[in-house]
Amino acid sequence: MAKRKLSESQRASIRKELAALLRTSKTKAEALRAVAKKYGITTITARWYAKSLKGTAAPAAKPAKAAATKPKAPAAPKAPAARNGTAAPAFGAAGRIVASVKAIAERTFFRARQAKELIPQWQAYVSKQISLRKAEQKVREELRAITGKAQALERRIKELTSR
Repeated sequence: MAKRKLSESQRASIRKELAALLRTSKTKAEALRAVAKKYGITTITARWYAKSLKGTAAPAAKPAKAAATKPKAPAAPKAPAARNGTAAPAFGAAGRIVASVKAIAERTFFRARQAKELIPQWQAYVSKQISLRKAEQKVREELRAITGKAQALERRIKELTSR
């Protein structure tokens, strides 16, 4: 059975309430769920209403906001790079290669900075390791000498007591 069509007043009230909820809700999903539950529509339909809101209300609000934030110094044009290192389609293969190289270089420099921060700690551990090895070697030599003396004394005691 087909769903009934909403009246024009219902659609207007959905749009009005959805606009208010989108401004006050924590997330867009919460606002869509609330409207869908109240009016007995699916969240997909509520999302369609939200998109229709953006189509009419957003262009009027954005130019005023952009004009208020324009006094900043103009930045150098930047090629937008996606997460995988590909550039915008207008730059073609060369742009993708440049973006890829930049992304790889950025990751490499980041890892190099992290390694540079770890080097002093590593050097401290290595110097401590060397000093402990020297101490261990000294203790082993002392142990060998004392063991030899103890064995010599043990042999001498056996000789003296066995006769």
